[in-house]
Amino acid sequence: MSNLIINQSRLTARTVHNRVLLDLLDKGWIAIDAAEEQPFDVIIDMGLSSESESRIFNTIQIKSWKSLKTSSRPAGENEFVSVGGKARNNYWYYDQYIDWIATVNSDDVVVYWPREIYQKKTSTQLKGTTPVDFPKNKNTFSYAHPTLNKKPENSILYNHLTVAG
Repeated sequence: MSNLIINQSRLTARTVHNRVLLDLLDKGWIAIDAAEEQPFDVIIDMGLSSESESRIFNTIQIKSWKSLKTSSRPAGENEFVSVGGKARNNYWYYDQYIDWIATVNSDDVVVYWPREIYQKKTSTQLKGTTPVDFPKNKNTFSYAHPTLNKKPENSILYNHLTVAG
């Protein structure tokens, strides 16, 4: 029987990713994994805006504590697409309007920094800043659904119950 070879960095990345997802779930959010090659790892539907009644989404880039960075490539390092080829594109998450960077810190706690704080900081600078609590979803409820403030007048079920009732 041969030994299964597993890349440790992939295990670490997956573990951190899942820890962040569980933390978000604990805060009342359902995180949706982004498609491959997106500048963010997960997206969260934060609900409706009270002013415009449009949906608000937040994006999160998840990094391991050891490789914590605010850009897609390590600063000063060039990764080439092929031998003698061009350097891979590098971008700042700040410039991509990623709302949050998240990780599991050295104390084994999930931490978050919003875009206004992480900006274009180095790993050392970011680790030196105080993380921000990711907001909790105040619209979670236990078994009984709260009464809706608006009546769904365009609902077939509502119209049927109103006529029948």
